[in-house]
Amino acid sequence: MPHNRAVRLSTLSWLILALGLLISAFAALQVKRVGEADAVKNFAFSADQLAIKIEERLAAYALVLRGGAGLFDASDAVTREEWRQYAAKLQISEVAGGIEAIGFARLLRPEELAGHIAQMRAEGFADYRIRPAGRRPLYGTVLFLEPFRDRNLLALGYDMFSDPVRRAAMLQARDTGRAALTGKVELVTETAGQAQPATLMYVPVYRKGTSWNTLVQRRQALIGWSYGAYRMQDLMHGIFGDRLAHPEQPVGLRIFDGDRADPHQLLYQNLDRPHQAAPSPFFQQRLIDFNGRQWLLTFDHANPAAGVDHTAAWATLSGGTALSMLLFSLIRSMSRTRSRALALAEQLTGEIRQRERQFEQLLTRLQTIASRVPGVVYEYRLYPDGRSSFPYASEGIRQIYRISPEQARENAAAVFTAIHPDDLEDVAASIQRSADQLAPWRHEYRVRFEDGTQRWVFGDSVPHREEDGSISWYGVITDITARKQAELALREANRQTRHFREALDQLSSYIYMKDTDSRYIYANRATLELFGCTAATLAGSRDEQFFPLDTARRLRQIDARVFAGEQTREEVESIGKDGRRTVFLEIKTPIYDEPEQQAVVGLLGISTDITPLKTHEQQLEQLAHYDALTNLPNRILLADRLHQAMLQARRHHQSLAVVYLDLDGFKAVNDHYGHAAGDKLLMTVAARMKEVIREGDTLCRLGGDEFVAILLDLNDVDASKPLLNRLLQAAARPVSLGRHRLQVSASLGVTFYPQAEELEPEQLLRQADQAMYQAKLAGKHRYHLFDAEQDRSLRSHHESLEHLRAALHAGEFVLFFQPKVNMRTGEVLGAEALLRWQHPQQGLLPPAHFLPIIEEHPLAVELGNWVIDAALQQIREWQQQGLSLPVSVNIGARQLRQRDFARQLQELLGHYPDIAPRLLELEVLETSALGDLAQISQLLEDCRGLGVGLSLDDFGTGYSSLTYLKRLPATIVKVDQSFIRDILEDPEDLAILDGILGLASAFGRQVIAEGVETREHGDMLLRIGCDLAQGYGIARPMPAAELPAWVARWRPEPHWAGLRRLNREELPLLYAGIEHRAWLQEVTATLTSGSRSWPPLDPELCRFGAWLAGQPPLAPARREALAELHRRIHDQAEQLRLAHQEGRSRDAQALLATLFELGDQLLAQLESCLE
Repeated sequence: MPHNRAVRLSTLSWLILALGLLISAFAALQVKRVGEADAVKNFAFSADQLAIKIEERLAAYALVLRGGAGLFDASDAVTREEWRQYAAKLQISEVAGGIEAIGFARLLRPEELAGHIAQMRAEGFADYRIRPAGRRPLYGTVLFLEPFRDRNLLALGYDMFSDPVRRAAMLQARDTGRAALTGKVELVTETAGQAQPATLMYVPVYRKGTSWNTLVQRRQALIGWSYGAYRMQDLMHGIFGDRLAHPEQPVGLRIFDGDRADPHQLLYQNLDRPHQAAPSPFFQQRLIDFNGRQWLLTFDHANPAAGVDHTAAWATLSGGTALSMLLFSLIRSMSRTRSRALALAEQLTGEIRQRERQFEQLLTRLQTIASRVPGVVYEYRLYPDGRSSFPYASEGIRQIYRISPEQARENAAAVFTAIHPDDLEDVAASIQRSADQLAPWRHEYRVRFEDGTQRWVFGDSVPHREEDGSISWYGVITDITARKQAELALREANRQTRHFREALDQLSSYIYMKDTDSRYIYANRATLELFGCTAATLAGSRDEQFFPLDTARRLRQIDARVFAGEQTREEVESIGKDGRRTVFLEIKTPIYDEPEQQAVVGLLGISTDITPLKTHEQQLEQLAHYDALTNLPNRILLADRLHQAMLQARRHHQSLAVVYLDLDGFKAVNDHYGHAAGDKLLMTVAARMKEVIREGDTLCRLGGDEFVAILLDLNDVDASKPLLNRLLQAAARPVSLGRHRLQVSASLGVTFYPQAEELEPEQLLRQADQAMYQAKLAGKHRYHLFDAEQDRSLRSHHESLEHLRAALHAGEFVLFFQPKVNMRTGEVLGAEALLRWQHPQQGLLPPAHFLPIIEEHPLAVELGNWVIDAALQQIREWQQQGLSLPVSVNIGARQLRQRDFARQLQELLGHYPDIAPRLLELEVLETSALGDLAQISQLLEDCRGLGVGLSLDDFGTGYSSLTYLKRLPATIVKVDQSFIRDILEDPEDLAILDGILGLASAFGRQVIAEGVETREHGDMLLRIGCDLAQGYGIARPMPAAELPAWVARWRPEPHWAGLRRLNREELPLLYAGIEHRAWLQEVTATLTSGSRSWPPLDPELCRFGAWLAGQPPLAPARREALAELHRRIHDQAEQLRLAHQEGRSRDAQALLATLFELGDQLLAQLESCLE
């Protein structure tokens, strides 16, 4: 018994040592992995911070350049000094280091180069020129650059637009309105031995005051770019300083232009060492996108071996090992001798309990470590009887299987229930194989949960056979769902790609892909057979290897457009070595790396052999566009040729002629000799006419014996006449058919283009057709030129008449009313009805816009009757409102010539029996009464017999005013406004008006003055005895609805009622004042017009001086005062003339003001004489 117990104790000690060392090693391994993961996580965080720092610095530079663009929007013209001051105030090197320079590049077109170079040389840059030399569609020339010293001087005049890399960024900035970065470039300011990769940033500068919301507006408004230049080494040092070389975590940074780590696109690296074939666990990648320009940033630890602190792992391993050795020693010690153990039992009891506590603490630590490991750390045991359990499982089992460790501790059924039914058999089999062979168990399988979701997991463990025959596995099960899904997606993508390529190989079309260097990277089977190569030999080849050089060049041009983002559909013709012509329909579209990035990485092309189709099209084209008999262009092709010829004529500012040609006598030939003879005649005549026209001119057959010729590039009408005569001669030459000698002639109608108004091709043909008929009517065998001016005038007149007729029927005409008043008493005598057209598009139109059109047309009578009817209707409406007001209407000449006008007027009056006829007055224009004066006089007598009033309008403008005044039965004479307008300045107009007043008084007529514009006009009229007036000075024409309110509030000028009418003896004073006012107006006109002819400046030579010299009937003192003031006025005028001639404009203005003050004093003295 004691021996057996000692054996058991010895075995137990070794077992505990093995288990302790295993757990210690596993725990240390997990602590090592956690430490490495934390180090990688911290390194990734540092990489994120560095990437953000770069993005922030680029955004700051963009803001600086945006401020430079704003400088142009705030100033009309930015000078070099203003740009220098702006750059100096930015203090860029202090605020944001790393920037090489900021500048402004101006957009120039070829026609602006000479002026630009001259201006720069005038600024002091004597050797200034544009570099590189050569003519280009656009230039983006460096104009300003700060700091403008040292090597930056080399950039002045450099055309950035000449470099494709720079140009791409400049165009992107122009079209988007945002900052844009270039790809990898070398600055022109670099010197030998110091060059380093660089990049430039551009911000567009648009013309001040323009809108740039759309792409078209931005392109039109662009004047240049504000830009910054950055050497990458200096830029990164300005951003990070010594941060990348931090002793605790040195970072290796590489920056590539684009989204791939292409060594040719390397912009920056801080460690001078070759690219590692296998990156360290610290390796990170970040992609920066700056307005479409991508930079790939790669980060790695400069010393990966020193990047992870393994102190905790070593401490865990040391502690576990020490604890295991301690337990092993203890149990071995107990196994040596029972007696010693019994003797020392009491002593060791305390030590054992202490070690138990330590063991419990160690187990707790191991469990804590296991809980931190991703997935589940477990011990799985399979018993000989088939039962199984998980004696130990970490808390991760809750995430992997959604069960607790306790649920699987005695029975593993809950774990196997969670395994997907389709994978359960394989899992069980793999466990059995591992148990049979004691081989590591590694297996991927799915678990499925009650909610239907499923996850992929991976088990990795090592088996151990227990003494009782059971097998125990120690290991980890981790969730690999994300990795598994990626693998499945990749496998599916590969499968679909394979099927897609197999499908493309079945197509007869030629399908291929190229990279951005136009090198083939894929082609389907049909393309490979066409080229006579294999997929392996095709890769990297170009079109020059398979097509003639001109065809390959055409294909490369199409490729370039596709790489610029355009989808193309082009027909390409190729001539093979055997001379065989083949036509391909090439459809190409860009291939984008990522659709939202719009970065073109290649193209996809589909090519189809359409040679048979093109041959068929040509046959159809011939049938569709050419006459089968004469092989001349037919009517369809004529329409296209004429359209193109009209476009060319407009573009080159030349004329063309359209000749419509009809054969005279052809029908008789056709009827007498038969259709075959007629066809032969047509063919012969057509060939002759085609011979006599020039190359570039077109002869078409419309059908039958009708032809049309288009004659191009004519300087004038006369240039066409030799061609027309040759056509006539060619058509008239006899044609021999067997024994018969046939002869026809031609009639030509000719019209020209362009004309004053734009025409369609069909209109030109109609014009030529009309002219051809005129030629036939004139005797045939001749040409007739179409008169476009006469045709346009007739059409315009007819269109205007139709518009007016439609407006009348649509009710668009309205009446406005202008009051007629007695200025002395304030009485409103009536109102004149004035016609207006309320045009739907042009608004309210006065009668001068439309009445002349219908002056001699029956529509004038219809419209005149409408005016009378509308006036009577308005009188009725006013009467219903309590206002009884006479209304006068104008009667036109056409109405007066209607013999039944009186009857028509009677019918109109009959429609309004409640209106007294005296409330309607007919105004007869003096010029409208020309003709049979006796007939018109009788007609007006008949109208007066109906009770209406009559007045003679615009008196004084006709040829026989006295005759009309005597013969026509008008009770009122309206003096034309042309005699009223200038009575304040023109004594002749005042004399005419005075004469009209005398005549009207002699014949017993009342006088109304039209065109009273001001209060002064009213004063003058009242003084000479004309109390009745009408004009804007009284009231403007107004709608009918406003007139009652105006009548209610109308009041004449307060002084008009007491203004005395002058007698004949006082009129010379009135004329004297007008003479003086006219003299002042002449002085003003001389100053404003620049004329050297002044009115009389001698006081005795002007008309007012002559009046004074005539001893007017004034008191001597008053006459002397007027004479003195008159002399002062003329002296002032003489001084004004001298100042004006000497160019003393300020003195002239002051003298002119004084002159008018003195003139007002003279007029005031004359006014006092009248009082």
